[in-house]
Formats: sequence, structure tokens, C-alpha cells
Amino acid sequence: DTMVGVCATTLKQQYCPKTKDSHLPSQRMVHKMGINSVLATPILVNGSKFAGAVLVSSVKEDAFQECDRMLIQDIVSMLAAHIYSKRMRKAAEESNKISREMLHAMIPAKVIAKIETFWDKNSDDYKSRRSSTESITVESTNDSTSDKDLDDSINDNGERTASSRQLNRQSSTLNEKINLLNQINGDDDRDKAGFIVDMSSIEIGSSVNRALYAENVENVVIIFTDIVGFSKMSLCMAPLEVMDMLQALFFRFDALCDKHGVQKLETIGDAYICTANLFDEDQFGGNVKEAALSALNMAKDMVLVTQEVILPGRISQEKDSLFGKLEIRVGMHVGAVTCGVLGERLPKFTVFGHNVNLAARMEQTCKPSKIRVSEALHSLVVDDAEEDWDECEVVQMKNMGGCKTYILDPYSSHNFF
Repeated sequence: DTMVGVCATTLKQQYCPKTKDSHLPSQRMVHKMGINSVLATPILVNGSKFAGAVLVSSVKEDAFQECDRMLIQDIVSMLAAHIYSKRMRKAAEESNKISREMLHAMIPAKVIAKIETFWDKNSDDYKSRRSSTESITVESTNDSTSDKDLDDSINDNGERTASSRQLNRQSSTLNEKINLLNQINGDDDRDKAGFIVDMSSIEIGSSVNRALYAENVENVVIIFTDIVGFSKMSLCMAPLEVMDMLQALFFRFDALCDKHGVQKLETIGDAYICTANLFDEDQFGGNVKEAALSALNMAKDMVLVTQEVILPGRISQEKDSLFGKLEIRVGMHVGAVTCGVLGERLPKFTVFGHNVNLAARMEQTCKPSKIRVSEALHSLVVDDAEEDWDECEVVQMKNMGGCKTYILDPYSSHNFF
């Protein structure tokens, strides 16, 4: 019933030269107000999406000539382009924020800088790896071609040339991926209008045969936790209740990581894994003793805050229920680990090695609401931790034999150091 409504339907400019003769009731009403001609121009975002209209009226009849209507159409088109640009900028900012959060969930921000250094051709680390690889390749080539004739040698040279071209292509691809990582990781969205990352199809891993980043790190404190009786408990709960419970628990653990300067590594089902002293830039500055003390405080807090998570009513109040409250087990160890980024699609930063496995075994053999630590970690904190440790216990670990361990009850003392 209005010219704006007609614009929204037709997506075309509408002109009423004489409002008194219009078939639209709204135009005949404005004629009574002294308006005799009306021009309505739709605002089309991205060429086809109606976002409103610009109305221009006059007391004169047939006041707008064709050149006037074309000029107004051009002005409104520029307005639509400006609106579209602002929407794209907002969409880009939101996309970049989500992309960074997804990226950091897979690869910590501190690791992204390490990846760039890892592939910097001017770095000593890169030169050392490259020379080591070339040395192995040359020795292998010499052994394989020692008894070949000239034709085989020429063929081998051709293969090496092709291999060299392949390595150059891989190097170029890696540089592109590292640039993409830095672009996503940047905090400034002002220069990213129109840059929207499709994280559903992103591939930021390396080539099939080479890791994007790898490193051996000494004196890393590892914490493993899991929920006591989680498998049986989850059978009695709806899926949403399980997820809500884990969210409530892990939300508290994430806050404790910030409080104690501990790096969250990953969650696997009900298991929560974190580390301290993994990165040189950590607040501990390589001081493994300080890292161990902070990690132990973190572990004690984790046991205590678990009590804050409320189980569903029917689980905690059910007759003969084994789950009166939520409890976790905690295992800790300190030692060298291998860390790196693995995978092509949805790559993941991870740590592994004997010491990681030993920390997991500490957790698996621990008692509910207690902390089991290895002899190595106990020796670091025993002089500074005013705690009542249980006597040393030798526990048989799977594939590891007997290991000296110590148990700590977080409820036995509140003297956190």
C-alpha cells in the first residue's frame, strides 16, 4: 500500500509525478498535506538485498526529471555500497575472532611464533636440520649409485632434480601456510575487511612427510586428571547433562590455569591435561622448581573446585548411588617431552614421550580426590611444600615396572605456597 512496499517487492525505483492521481491510498493522503510528487529509491545491499528506501518529495507536480532520478539513484547506490562495506567489515571482524579462537584451541599462540622460527631459513635451527637431511641424502645416494653405469647416474640426477623442485614447492607452500597462521593470529582486525576465513576447510598442516613444528623440551611439569567413575556415571545421565557437567568442571580448570600460570594442553573425554614450563616465555622463566610448585598448587585447587560441580539430582540422591559427589584423580610428573604440531586437516599441538606416559600412569593409579606424584617431582617441591606427604610407595606401572611415588591429600592442609 506504500511506495516503499512496492520498492521492496520490485527492487526498482518508483516515481509518482502526481500524488492526487495515484492508485496508492498513502500517496493520495500525502497529497492532502501539500505534497504532489514523490520519488522512492530502494537501497540494495550487494545488488539484490533490500535494506530500505530513500524518499524524496516535492510540492510541485512532476518535479523530478529523468536526469534527477538517475542522480538520486547513483547517490543511493553509493549509500548501499557503504552499508555493504560496513557489514562486510563487521562480518570479517567476527570471522577473524572466531578463527583465532579455533586456531588457538588447536595451536597455542606461543607455538605459532615458534613455527615461523622453525622454518626461517636464516635460523641456526633450520640450517642444522637442513644440513643433517642433506648429509643423509648424499650418503644414501652415494651408496645406491656406486655400482651403477652412466645412464643410471644421469637418471638419478634427474630424479634428484625433480626431488629438489618438489622440496622447493613444499617450502613455498609452507611459507604460505605460515603467513596464513600469522594473519589469523593477528589481533588487529582493522586491516582485514573482507578477509573471512573458512575454518571448516582450512588446511594449515605441513606436507605429508614433514611436521609443521617439533621440539624437545626439558623439565616440563605434566598434570593429568580424570573423573572417578565417569564411564558408569555417564550411562545414568542424558548426553546434555554429561556435557553440562564437563563444561562446568573444565570452565573452573581453565580459570585455574590463568591463576597459576599453567598451560592447558587438551581435553580427551573426561581427562584434562595441562603443563607448566613448556614454553620459554612462561612466567617461570625456565625455573623448574617454581613451575613445579605452581603446578602442585594448581592440582590441589583442581581437586577442591571439583566439589563445586553439582551432579544431576537423580544421580546424587538415588538410593545406593555410588556418586554422592564428583571427584577426580590427579597424576603429576616432570621431565623431558617431545612437542609439535601434527596433522594436515585440523592440526593439533601435542606432547608425547615416556614422561607424558608416566604422568598418565600416576593419575591412573591414584586414589579419588588425591594427587599422586613421581619421585622426580616430589624431590623438587618437598623442601618448600609444607604438606603431609604419605610414605613413599612403589607402584607397578604398566610397561614401566616399579616406580617410587608419593600421595598428597589436598584436604589435609590449606597452607598453599
